[in-house]
Amino acid sequence: MQTTKLGPFLGINNRLPDFALNAEAGRWLRAADNVDVTNSGNLVRRKAAVLVQALSSPHSLFNGYMVRSSALYAVTLPTYGETLVKVLSSNAPMSYCAFNGDIYYSNGTDSGRISESGTWYPLALPTPDAPSASYIGGSLIAGKYQIAVSYANATTGEEGGVSASTNYELAMDGGIRVNLPAATTGATHVNVYVSTLNGSIPMLAATVASGTATVDVVSESTGREANQRYEAPLPVGTRIFMFNGRLCSISGNSLYYGIPHRPGYYLPSEGMIQFPENISIAIGNQLGLYVVADKTYFLQGTDLGTVELVRDVLPYGAVPGTEFEVPNKPVVGWFGKNGIVLADTQGQAIAVMEANFDVTPPASGISIVFETRGYRRVVSCGWCVNLGNNAATTYSGYDFTSASNGYGAKADGVYSLEADGGTVDAEIGFGKEDFGAENEKRMPAVYLGCTSDEPLELGVTTPDDDDYRYEARSCGDAMNIHRVDIGKGLRANWFDLTIRNLEGSDFTLASVSFAPVASGRRI
Repeated sequence: MQTTKLGPFLGINNRLPDFALNAEAGRWLRAADNVDVTNSGNLVRRKAAVLVQALSSPHSLFNGYMVRSSALYAVTLPTYGETLVKVLSSNAPMSYCAFNGDIYYSNGTDSGRISESGTWYPLALPTPDAPSASYIGGSLIAGKYQIAVSYANATTGEEGGVSASTNYELAMDGGIRVNLPAATTGATHVNVYVSTLNGSIPMLAATVASGTATVDVVSESTGREANQRYEAPLPVGTRIFMFNGRLCSISGNSLYYGIPHRPGYYLPSEGMIQFPENISIAIGNQLGLYVVADKTYFLQGTDLGTVELVRDVLPYGAVPGTEFEVPNKPVVGWFGKNGIVLADTQGQAIAVMEANFDVTPPASGISIVFETRGYRRVVSCGWCVNLGNNAATTYSGYDFTSASNGYGAKADGVYSLEADGGTVDAEIGFGKEDFGAENEKRMPAVYLGCTSDEPLELGVTTPDDDDYRYEARSCGDAMNIHRVDIGKGLRANWFDLTIRNLEGSDFTLASVSFAPVASGRRI
C-alpha cells in the first residue's frame, strides 16, 4: 500500500466528521493546540510567554502604562519599573487611545490625558455654570450685558467650554462684579467674557488665576470673542477611540463623538448616536465606523457629524474588548458570535472562521496581532488565526487580559509574549485515518517532516479506545525526516492519530507520512 502523506495543514475544522478531514488543498485538523499555521501550511509551536515581573492582578497594559489596585502607573520593561501617575476611583479595565503623542484613557468612571512628557491632565476642562454678578462703580453705560466664563490652562494653551451666558442689566452707569467658579483640577486660569452694551457676543474682559473669587469689569471689553458653541467634556465611557480626528467614547448604548481635532470635548446638542442595545465594539476603517451592538452596523462616511448611511452588516454582536487593526492594511477586526471577523473600508465584514468552526464566545476578551516569524496572525478568545490564509488553531493557557508592544498582563504578573526559550505543551489531532482501505491494517512506521528540539511523540488510539504512544527515533534543528516505529502488534481499521511535543519543546512540522500495511481481514 502506498505511503499516505498529510499536509500542508489547513488548521482546525470541527464541522467535518473526524474521519473526513482530507481536502484538495491539504489536511484539516481535529485539534491543533498551542501551534500556529504558517503561510505555507506548516505547524509551528507558538512562542512561550515568559514572566518578567510577578505582580498581583495587573491589567490594562498599553504603551508603557498599566493599572493595578485602582492606580495607573507608568511602567518600564523588560527591567520592570513603575511610577504612579494617578490614583483611580475604579479598578475597572481601562481603555486607551493614542493621538498626537498624548494618551487618552477612560474606564467608565475615571478618565484623563497623559502628555508625551508623561504629565497627567484631565480628559477635558469642565464647563462652568453661568456666573452670577453684582453692581459696582465704573464707567460702563447702563444697559444689558452678556457674561460668561471658562477654565483655561496657561501651560498647555487649552481652554475649556465657555459657560452659558448670564444676562445682566445695569440699571445705571457703573461696573459689574463677576463671581467666578471654584478652582478645578487642570485649570490654571479663568477667562471672563463680557459683551458690549446690549451685545449678544461676550468678549474677553479678563484672565485671572484659578481660585480667584471675583473679577470687576468697569470698562468695555476689547478682547477676542467667546466661543459661541456650547462645548462640554466628552462623557466618560467604558471604551474610548479616535475616528478621523474625533475622540469618541462608548457608554451603554450611546456613542459620543467629539469635536474634530479638539480631543476631550463634544457638543451635547448633537454629539451622540444611540443604538438599540449596549455597544460592545466600535472601530473605524477610513471610510466609515463599525459599531457592534445587537448586530453589526457600518456608519458610512468619514465624519460622524454627517453620517451618509447606516448599514446592517452582520446579524449578531461581538465580544467586548476584541477590536484590532491589521498593520499596514485597511482591515480591522474583532471576535464575533462565529469567531474572528475581518472588515474592509467599504462596510464588508466576513466571519472568516464561520464555515469551519463552531465556537463559544466568552463574555469579554482581547485581541493581539503578531507580525513575526514570517507570518501575520491574531490571537483572540483562545483562538489564533493566520491573517494570510485564515487557518485557525487554539491557544490554551493564554489568559492575558491586556497586551502591548510584545508584553502581556494577566493575574500573576507581566509577561514577554514571544520570548526566546520557555516551554509550551502542544498537541495536534489529525482525526481518524483508514488510509483508503477498509481492511484491518498495521502501521510499520510513521515519518515526520520536522525540526524539533526533542523527539516528537505520536499517539495512536484504536476504535477499542486503546491508547499507544511512540517517540520519534531522532530530532534536530534542520528540517529532516524522522521515523517513528509503531508496535508490531497494533492493528485496526481506523487509527485516531495525535502528535505531541515532549517537555514543551519547540518544533516545526511540515508533513506526516504513514506507511500502512493491509491484511486480508476486514474486521
